Amino acid sequence: MKLTRINFESPASVPVPTVSQLTNRIRSVLETDFGQIVVMGEVSNFTAHSSGHRYFSLKDEQSSISCVMWRGKAVSFQIKDGLKVKLTGKVTVYPPQGRYQIDVSTVMPAGEGDLFLAYEALKQKLQEKGYFAQERKKPIPTNILKIGVSTSPTGAAVRDIISTIERRFPLATIYFRPTLVQGDGSAQDIVKAISELDNLPVDVIIIGRGGGSIEDLWAYNEEIVANAIFNAKKPIISAVGHETDFTISDFVADLRAATPTASAEIVTSVTLEDYMYHIDVKVSAMQRAVNRIIENTQNLITKDFAIKGMRRIQERINILKQNLGVNTNSIITEVRKRVDFLKAGLQSKYSVIKANDPKAPLNKGYALLSDGNEYIGNEKSLNQYTAIHIIRKNETVEVKLNH
Repeated sequence: MKLTRINFESPASVPVPTVSQLTNRIRSVLETDFGQIVVMGEVSNFTAHSSGHRYFSLKDEQSSISCVMWRGKAVSFQIKDGLKVKLTGKVTVYPPQGRYQIDVSTVMPAGEGDLFLAYEALKQKLQEKGYFAQERKKPIPTNILKIGVSTSPTGAAVRDIISTIERRFPLATIYFRPTLVQGDGSAQDIVKAISELDNLPVDVIIIGRGGGSIEDLWAYNEEIVANAIFNAKKPIISAVGHETDFTISDFVADLRAATPTASAEIVTSVTLEDYMYHIDVKVSAMQRAVNRIIENTQNLITKDFAIKGMRRIQERINILKQNLGVNTNSIITEVRKRVDFLKAGLQSKYSVIKANDPKAPLNKGYALLSDGNEYIGNEKSLNQYTAIHIIRKNETVEVKLNH
């Protein structure tokens, strides 16, 4: 085995570049080797910044490169996603991110991209079939209490929609159906979400997602999604992307919202504060109506009493006096009858008592015998007494008995 000795220099003898130095060396190589370039591709993720600068990606089927067009560079047409362009510029490096990009000098249309052509073709087809006709769109209810929401469970759109609804009208019930919004199978999942929410007791359905490139939003440009929206029984609001983004679902839906947040504001056009205000108005109106009824009734009573009150009172007094006289006579008659009845009963009892008075025979000359404690009847023999009392009507004498 042959060994080869490798001599390494001391680390202190080799200068180590910083990140910025390395980036600048790469930048120098790219800008020197490539110089001015001409390239063709499809615009994607186009953004016009408030500063006047324009940012986008240029792509084909396999690759993508970032592009920047600084403020002041004139463009004779509108740059938009899906547009095929030919541009000139130079390859450079954006040092803060170490990312290479094309610094665009000029840009010219070179034909529309495949996605944009497919979008326009489907849009034309559905428009001819009447999918966009205003007269077939279902009205959005005013007082919405149950809301179906179809969007990604992880994006900002769902947070914006739910937080806006809860803030503006917390009495609403939200039926949230987590949905795949981009990539393989996303269009099919959106169709399923619309079908499931359409079979729930919701007043309206929101479908949407946050912004993105034409590729990111493409699921909402699929014909099966358009058919699901068109055939839904419940009204649907499309809230896909940003205000400048337009998808097929926006044209087919019963209403387009510029953003997901805007869709939440639409379905809560009547807020909790509005309900409370209307309740207060109704309560105040009812109070005023009741007060008017009470006041009118009081006035009628006062007026009627002034005209007829005294006469009615006098009539009532006369009736009471008359009734009192009749009742008094009846009471007296009843009392007399009761007294006579009691007297007759008392007389009858007195006659019975008088007839049974043991002293009654004395008036005829008869006498009673007594031992001093009780009367001596015929059933008792006088032989058992040593003395007895003989009682007559006017005298009583004691007699000694000798046996």
